[in-house]
Amino acid sequence: MIDILCISKDASRLAQVARLIGECGGYRTTRTLGSPSQIAQRGDTLESFDALIVDASTLEQAELSVVTDISHRYDRLTCILLTADASPQTLIAAMRAGFRDVLAWPLDQRSFAEALLRAEGKRAARGGQETRIVSFMSCKGGAGTTFVAANVAHAISTAKKRVLLIDLNLLYGDAAFLLTNETPASTLPQICASVDRMDSAFLDASLVHVSDTFHILAGAGDPVKAAEVSSEKLEWLLGIAIPRYEFVIFDLGQSINQLSILALDRSNEIHLVVQPSMPHARAGRRLQDILASLSYASDRMRLVLNRYNRHADRTRAALEEILDMVPYQVIPEDAEVVSDALNEGMPVSEMKRNSGVVRAVQQLAENIVAQVPAPTHGRARVESRPSRFFGRGATPKLKTM
Repeated sequence: MIDILCISKDASRLAQVARLIGECGGYRTTRTLGSPSQIAQRGDTLESFDALIVDASTLEQAELSVVTDISHRYDRLTCILLTADASPQTLIAAMRAGFRDVLAWPLDQRSFAEALLRAEGKRAARGGQETRIVSFMSCKGGAGTTFVAANVAHAISTAKKRVLLIDLNLLYGDAAFLLTNETPASTLPQICASVDRMDSAFLDASLVHVSDTFHILAGAGDPVKAAEVSSEKLEWLLGIAIPRYEFVIFDLGQSINQLSILALDRSNEIHLVVQPSMPHARAGRRLQDILASLSYASDRMRLVLNRYNRHADRTRAALEEILDMVPYQVIPEDAEVVSDALNEGMPVSEMKRNSGVVRAVQQLAENIVAQVPAPTHGRARVESRPSRFFGRGATPKLKTM
């Protein structure tokens, strides 16, 4: 997996290049309209990328002198030029400037894929960390998505992993409030408004530092302010921030929009948080259909069953049948412990370490770190002992929803 920055002055060509990159493999792509000189002025942000793709009609637009400076300053960066002029003179001039590959329009997908593989090989030879991205989302309000996402992120960070929690819940944006009493220095809309002058120091100062290994990018907390966040600026912000961490956790809430799709596109895993109830089962099925229509593979999905108790066996069985999924993790009901943690603004693990909720959250975090695959799809019949003894099945309503 490599992080690619693609730049062009033509929006339609930029979209076409991004589509071709997606067809070549699972690369993380950040798009920006402009020229090499514009990104060269953005401090040290190019350190976050492994490849720079410049789309330019002419060598003048490619700004060879700027690319030469960039390639000298960031030797880890593989530079690729896409141009309509593929003459030998252009090839020689571009190679001298620091471009490793020069590809002509219209792009040949095989040649493009080979160029990206060479960039990936350079990245692999250099070594370094790989970022794992996990999104948490729900189909109904009150499922506990923010609680689960925030506490899982904290649990991963206690294993000495660098973790960034990004709050993309546009309605409330209170993930930071659940874990710390510190007031965020900046929120997502404020950071995106200043993204053109973003560098490492600016980004670091904008985050909530829960610990040395755990940072939070605070959400808007105001739907009106959240509407000011554009997908283009968020894409640039994510491109800069993600490679700096070992794990990035997104809290998406119930939202499916341009911003949440940016997160979902980059996610290795998508965790659907539900409660054992029929309204959640029905809404969860609709969410599955939406995600499938957006071409998210089922093997990326994980089912998290929250607030489970011993009286919910039948509802759980019906939920598994309707969603055709087995829970990746079951988090038990413990209203007192969870309420105390929320009211104190602290991780639940610091409230009561021997709680069943804490053990379940810790297990979920360990499974994410270990990249444990999702259980085999299909209903796993779960029945209580009395149900098995008396042979009671699900009611017609549960079986037909």
